Amino acid sequence: MIKCRCLQLLIIITILLQSVDVYAQTSGSEQKLAKVGNRFITEGEYLERYELSPGINRHNKKLTEFSKTDFLYTLIAEKLWALEAASMGLDTIEVMKFSRTAFEKMFVRDELYRREILEKIEITDEELFEGYTKNSTILKVNFLFSDDEEEIYHLYNLLNIGIPFDTILFESPEFEEQREPIEIVYGQMDKNIEDSLFLLKIEEYTTPILTPDGWYIFILKNRTEQMLRNVEDIENSKNTVGKIIKARKEQNLYTEFYYNFFGDKSVDVNPILFESLAQKINRVISEKKKNEKIKDGDPVYLLADEVLLIEQQFGDDSLKMVYILFDDEPITVKSFLRTLAYDGFSITETGIVKLRAILDLKTREIIEQELLAREGYKRNIHLSPEVQAQIQMWFDNYLFQILQNQFLDSSYVSDEEVYNYYRSVTTNENNQVMINIVEVLTDSLELVQFILNELKRGTDIRELAKKYTKREWTKERGGEFGLFKAGNYGEIGRMASQMEVGDIYGPLELPEGYSIFKLIDKRNKDDVPPAPFEKLKDEYSVQLSHIKLKAKMNNYTVQLALKYGLQIDWNFLNAIEVTNINSFAIRRLGFGGKITAVPLLAPNNSWVESYLKKLNEIQ
Repeated sequence: MIKCRCLQLLIIITILLQSVDVYAQTSGSEQKLAKVGNRFITEGEYLERYELSPGINRHNKKLTEFSKTDFLYTLIAEKLWALEAASMGLDTIEVMKFSRTAFEKMFVRDELYRREILEKIEITDEELFEGYTKNSTILKVNFLFSDDEEEIYHLYNLLNIGIPFDTILFESPEFEEQREPIEIVYGQMDKNIEDSLFLLKIEEYTTPILTPDGWYIFILKNRTEQMLRNVEDIENSKNTVGKIIKARKEQNLYTEFYYNFFGDKSVDVNPILFESLAQKINRVISEKKKNEKIKDGDPVYLLADEVLLIEQQFGDDSLKMVYILFDDEPITVKSFLRTLAYDGFSITETGIVKLRAILDLKTREIIEQELLAREGYKRNIHLSPEVQAQIQMWFDNYLFQILQNQFLDSSYVSDEEVYNYYRSVTTNENNQVMINIVEVLTDSLELVQFILNELKRGTDIRELAKKYTKREWTKERGGEFGLFKAGNYGEIGRMASQMEVGDIYGPLELPEGYSIFKLIDKRNKDDVPPAPFEKLKDEYSVQLSHIKLKAKMNNYTVQLALKYGLQIDWNFLNAIEVTNINSFAIRRLGFGGKITAVPLLAPNNSWVESYLKKLNEIQ
């Protein structure tokens, strides 16, 4: 009996291991746009981060100069806070030192990949011509499938003695999905299979072809040629062919390097510590799934603070024990757990057996990543200007965040302050802007990119929210919040209040994930009587706390600007050309790993007016 197999399982989707090209940054000759203390914001960093960060009203060309200035001030604020964090010694605390080492290794591996894989890709004119020819051709095929070699060769022998292909196919389980021949285009399948198909004449069939999921015999039913009608068609064809050839060569070079590099390497793991880790992680995962009522099949994520709780269960002596037995600089239990906290860990099927398998894969991945990083260090890749620029950009952002986090608990408000705020608001209710949004919240970068692409294609954000948002209380309403005061919901409310109805913003990075939202209503609250204080107390307490926090952080930014000083080359800023496209991209790093293409920043220019006033007073 021939087992049914859908052809889609055979089609290979090529994953580009490095999908975002970043602007080259150097610390030497590149022109400086601004000076913040002893730090410079270069043209390269500014352009890279502007073009790959979401912004408000980027599509409006009339506001381009404002958008450029607004983003520069946002970037300056980050640098000011990073400078202050470093002066406070926050760059030397354990978590920051580990973070810097972690993403330094990440960029070292990425640069190693560029040198060993990407720089070695060469595409000949002959390959391009062959690609153009295939790209203009559409094949229609049928197939026979079996996961048994003896069976597929029996079918092949039947074809060879004259039994019609269609007669055998009619008796096969996969007949229903092939009532109409299946369309094959260039780049859709593995190159070896593709080459076999493009060599066929109509009604010719292949020999049995072995693939990862079984054996196939293909027959060509029809072939059509597409005409390139204009210059745009020709350019699109060139781009498509170039990307397909590049991706295939990249994959081949990667596979060759992988086997050559890891072929003679062996690293052991302490089995007792492995089992102890598995048991402790399994308990946390199982408890979390139970407490949060996570459905079977849905991923359970191990968060950084939960990893630290597991770390505390080991005790100091156990944490110092060697888990991964490298000859030089072995990795301890503590170092492994910190890497786990940094990289993230998730599982969809719970239970100790599955957990062991996932932990084994994660351990192997960390060993491979460590070996690659060490190879990069041997070559002094970490000292290259490009890598150093990326490290500094991300480390500044980390310093900015860690200092900001120290402010989050510093905006306590008393009951009296809340009541006075309530009185001031309710006596001037007409000035209260009410907004309503539809939001998709996710902690997956891939899902962020998918959602943004769907929105560009015109998909209703409500439908996306119903399927994908992790904010449960809005899910049944298609992600809709309902009318709320602009001062509520922290950064979401602040950003939404600056938008026009119909605008979409995101991703906005929040502690709970990445938020993408659309403003669907904005109005003054002019005809709804204020509710009693007791009913609004908690809401206004959160709102006032956020207002105080924002004011405190603005004042702090002003103080830092005065302390460190800043200089801006306005002529150069005006001359810089930017696009009016709101972009977001995931940077897939060489040899695995992914991050946002640049560190994300919410617009932050509300400190500037106070700073300019203070500066005038001083002068």
